[in-house]
Amino acid sequence: MQWIRMLLEFTDRVVLASPSALKSERDWGYHSMPDGVELISIPLNDWSRVEWIRELAPAIVLFDRFITEEQFGPLVRDAVPGALRLLETQDLHFLRRSRGEGLKGMSDLRSETAIRETASILRSDHSFVVSSFEARLLDREFGIGPETVDWIPFAYPDAGGEHSAEGFDSRSGFQFIGNFRHVPNLDGLRWFRNEVWPGVRKRLPGVELKIHGAYPSAEVMQWHRPKEDGIRVIGSVKRLSDAFCGVRVNLAPLRFGAGVKGKLLDGFHHGLPAVSTPVGAEGLLSTESTDSFPGLVVESVHGWVEACVRLHEDRVFWSESSMKAQSLMGSLYAAGKVNEQFHKRLAEILARHDRGETPRWISRILRDEFQTGRKYFSKWIEAKNASSVQDR
Repeated sequence: MQWIRMLLEFTDRVVLASPSALKSERDWGYHSMPDGVELISIPLNDWSRVEWIRELAPAIVLFDRFITEEQFGPLVRDAVPGALRLLETQDLHFLRRSRGEGLKGMSDLRSETAIRETASILRSDHSFVVSSFEARLLDREFGIGPETVDWIPFAYPDAGGEHSAEGFDSRSGFQFIGNFRHVPNLDGLRWFRNEVWPGVRKRLPGVELKIHGAYPSAEVMQWHRPKEDGIRVIGSVKRLSDAFCGVRVNLAPLRFGAGVKGKLLDGFHHGLPAVSTPVGAEGLLSTESTDSFPGLVVESVHGWVEACVRLHEDRVFWSESSMKAQSLMGSLYAAGKVNEQFHKRLAEILARHDRGETPRWISRILRDEFQTGRKYFSKWIEAKNASSVQDR
């Protein structure tokens, strides 16, 4: 939705195409599209759509995640070879998967997924990441620098405007929020509940941990023991602000993952400081230092217990951290600033494209190689699917 809004400020027409089923002409999923946006369902491996894209003649094609670029890149190249091709990575999938495997004793950053994802970035004219850490990682580890990739943060339309009037004294306890179909969330909360929470409860008897989030598993529901353990499993909330009202500390005990953690930014948006792991906090700030992080960043079990107790009990430190949250959201995540950054960069990229400086030579090579294999494999699947329908 952020990208749609940013593009609508740059042009008067945005077409959103997806292999997902279209609910209606105006509604897709839980969002209503703003004026100027068309929703199109575009099946996989359907080369009849080449003519539709050719007639649409987009000047810019933005792929959402590298898998979409793999699926539809050859189709776009056939239809509009001169279009500017942009990739929005959301987060680096190879990094998240590598860290997940690292918990099992395997951690190969240069994996098959890394080859696919970096190839997709190099095939594109320009790419964007949401994490400052991932922009630095691509440059340091793979030589894919700022001439190819930009950091465009999440944008909050009223950054700082949701800062809660609730102060230290009117708050108590801890909260976690996250979708439990996302494996890092369940893993991190399980670790916190088993390893950290007993130590926190011993130091702060009577405090509660509230757990919010969609799709809590049977395991998570069994943790609901407010009287015995101080853990209250609430599940989904109608309004995001409900999760941050009345509690004093936000938690992000993530042991692996990638991208930027929305649970932290949403908390900062409401003036709520946090305790996080280095993985949870990375990429939120413009530098690798965590000195300006609104709360505490720790890794060990003992460090987590101490951090939770300090942030919950130290009125001055909590207030300073809450103000840091407000400052961070206003300085880096305000929609006006993010949009201005994006529009300035997009104008520069378009100017390079108009001068014939993109696609780069490496992009042309990779597109040609990928086009040959993927196009005819896709056409084979299309023919096979058509044959199956006829047989039935």
